[in-house]
Amino acid sequence: MKCRDGDNKARQRRTEVDLKESDLRESFVKGSGKGGQKINKVRNCVLLTHLPTGLQVQCQKTRSLDGNRRAARKLLLQKLDDQVNGSLSKHSQKIDRLRRKKANRRAKSKHKYAKNSPTEEEQQQGEGEEEDDEDDEDDEDDEDDDDDELIDVEEHKFKSKKSAK
Repeated sequence: MKCRDGDNKARQRRTEVDLKESDLRESFVKGSGKGGQKINKVRNCVLLTHLPTGLQVQCQKTRSLDGNRRAARKLLLQKLDDQVNGSLSKHSQKIDRLRRKKANRRAKSKHKYAKNSPTEEEQQQGEGEEEDDEDDEDDEDDEDDDDDELIDVEEHKFKSKKSAK
């Protein structure tokens, strides 16, 4: 596995964040939204507070209390990591990686489909013989003249299905 020096330095400076149960205050509140009667009547929405920093997370992703407790802790850990490490947090690094990929794809596409820059084939043709692709009335040897090819309109008429019966 290859590591860039910048990535390696970023990993060294990043501090690991852990949640202690003694630092958390957990309360359960009534939920809202879709999910039916159970969501509206039962206290399955988790309100988790990190006492040292004051960060609060409210989670109601699932209908079950245990699932919401796990999701709330995961979300609080991510928020705490973002606050402590800033741009070195896992979430920020993932977003930066996706931005770089997207920018790289955009640059490749822009280069590939650029109208003003000649492609390799056009450069090779430019070095060899030059072709005259324009419509010239006085140029008899030009094979690409569109004026010479006239379309017979009567021959290419199509009948609709209703009138064909």
